[in-house]
Amino acid sequence: MGKRILLGVGLLVVCWLSRAEAASPIINTADLTYSDQFSGTYTGFGSCTLIKIIVNVSIKKQARNITRGGTYTDIAIGQAGDMVEYRIILENTGSDETGTVTVADSLPPGIVFQPDSYGTGTGIKVDGVAQTNVKDVDKANYESGKITVGKNEAGDNGNQGVISIPGSGKVNILYQVKIE
Repeated sequence: MGKRILLGVGLLVVCWLSRAEAASPIINTADLTYSDQFSGTYTGFGSCTLIKIIVNVSIKKQARNITRGGTYTDIAIGQAGDMVEYRIILENTGSDETGTVTVADSLPPGIVFQPDSYGTGTGIKVDGVAQTNVKDVDKANYESGKITVGKNEAGDNGNQGVISIPGSGKVNILYQVKIE
């Protein structure tokens, strides 16, 4: 979800927003009955479909340079050795709760995951709660350069903790990396 551009010895991380919507159709039909002077009674109908958005989820990824005292922003600047914290915000502006939500974030070359950022063996936070880095009963794991949060539908990504987002709700994911 990010783009990195090397600028001399610095690193520029650009993050952006993506949106997905789920909808529920509502069909409204009007019936017509009429008669004419020759053949009797006729019937007919007309209908239209209204699409009601029930789940409207967006994802936004931001970064802050911890080493240099930065704040979360869409563009973070850093140098080799700097620590950076990523924040992923999932927001549902729809009225209904989402089903199962899964986020996968692959780290680009030059970025090293910090496995003990929030305590021994806990390098990921979901809504302020530290998660272990391994595939277990919680909501997140780190493996082979990829952070995965939430149990996927197939149940084969190693997480047993399910994430869903209530209507008008948010989920925040944090993890830290070091720039090589």
